[in-house]
Amino acid sequence: MGKHADEHLRRFLAARDRGDAATMRKWWDELVVDFYDRIDGLVAAAHKGRLDDDEHALAVTLSMVRFSNRLITTFAGISMGELVNATKTLARGICIDVQRRSIRDHRLEGPSLDESERPAWELDESERSYDDDERAAEARDFVSWALPQVGEDRRRVLELTLYGAEIPEIMQELGITRDNAYQRRSRGLKDLAKLKEQYDE
Repeated sequence: MGKHADEHLRRFLAARDRGDAATMRKWWDELVVDFYDRIDGLVAAAHKGRLDDDEHALAVTLSMVRFSNRLITTFAGISMGELVNATKTLARGICIDVQRRSIRDHRLEGPSLDESERPAWELDESERSYDDDERAAEARDFVSWALPQVGEDRRRVLELTLYGAEIPEIMQELGITRDNAYQRRSRGLKDLAKLKEQYDE
């Protein structure tokens, strides 16, 4: 993330203090992009290899969408540390939900993520946010609906990103520059956030 994320958060907080919803949305969209790699890592840390590649990609997508569309209104903190912790809780809850559905659908072996002891507040947040067992299926439906509506250049970058490709791999696969890869990914993630708003209407 780095200094750009810190600046984007500062501007978001200033807009929130003013009650300026449009400017809040502008800087939060930048944070969505800033946090992609962080969310990918938090998802991986939460499931510790208990989700396969497709399930991991789904959990990252769910986390990105929820970060973009829900956390903007529920985040009440004022620091980057608080935002990272809120995102960590969000990612863990989604991983639990994805794994529960996978166990039902595929009878996966291994210990469940929610067998370990968890603080009451974290359990409450997870249950409140993800008590609908169909969320994982809905997320798959959303991605299937949304990706064809994204421009081809951005869509290819998104597809590679959602399956875990790093920027160097995207550059090599598509034969584009680093700046171009970052730009396409940034714009593609913003496209997904806007499409999610339409999808939910």
